Amino acid sequence: MNRNKLSIVLGLALMIAFVASCDDVEPLNPNKSTPTYTDIDAYFADNEVSSETFQLTAETGGSFTTAKGSKITIPPYSFVTRTGQNVTGPVEFKFKEVFSNSDIIFSGVFPISHGHVLNSGGEFYTEAKSNGQKVLIRDGQPINIVIPAQAEDPGMMLFFGGEEENPDSMDWEVADVDTVQGDSMFGRNGFTFNSADKTYSIDTDSMGWGNIDAFDWTIKYFDCVFNLTGLDGLSGENTTAFAVFKDANAVWPVGVRGWGDITDNVITERHLGAVAMNLVVISVKDGELYYGLLDFTPEEGKSYDIEMKPTTKDDLDTLIRSFE
Repeated sequence: MNRNKLSIVLGLALMIAFVASCDDVEPLNPNKSTPTYTDIDAYFADNEVSSETFQLTAETGGSFTTAKGSKITIPPYSFVTRTGQNVTGPVEFKFKEVFSNSDIIFSGVFPISHGHVLNSGGEFYTEAKSNGQKVLIRDGQPINIVIPAQAEDPGMMLFFGGEEENPDSMDWEVADVDTVQGDSMFGRNGFTFNSADKTYSIDTDSMGWGNIDAFDWTIKYFDCVFNLTGLDGLSGENTTAFAVFKDANAVWPVGVRGWGDITDNVITERHLGAVAMNLVVISVKDGELYYGLLDFTPEEGKSYDIEMKPTTKDDLDTLIRSFE
């Protein structure tokens, strides 16, 4: 073999070896894989907000700190059965925190009370079980819950939202309190704001959902229309949308609940206001995930176009968590 032919053979061999070695090298911008979803609910099931469970003995009580920084203090003999009997022995205590805007979106527990959006200082869920059965907090002997303040507002109040952990919808009710004194609420369900460490300290003898919230009475609600482009066949069956307020810990579900609709690629909403927000639209069609995003301040009576684009679960998760 002459020198020229040898050079060609060696060159080809080196090229083949190089290409083979590249199979083990991850490209700089890989195409991320994403799950195939049967429907829109399947995406949210993949991002469910988890709870934490703690073990204690009813006779001694206990104190716990969650991964998100909440502190729960349970005095001895704090629980009774639903028939009023003292609870003794092991107790399983569950606590769920819905703190950020992304938590609100992924949980579906929206800060809404009688048609008004709320600025949430932190939503939380409590549940206690003895021998597999739900138990109650003893009347007059509240447990203490301290949560990191997710928002601060002089109009904050304590709300309750029922005992079901995963409700289809939430309509928060102001807690039943006995007296109000200065910046603190005292009584059956009260709280204080601790400015030094930016926490809310809640004394409660009610189980289920609680929330520190404030109304924004300055918002004037009006109609808006959003035209979804780039993807056909969108409706409330395969599409959902959320208005994420920029200057508050607040999310409003758009196009649902009698205030709006999603039909034939059009979202109508009769309950937005002139507040800076991000409107995020999420669709699942033919097993694929799509999103649209509009950064805007709504104007009354105006129609907006939102382009729907294919996305991956990782990228959509990152977008939603960026709203925190």
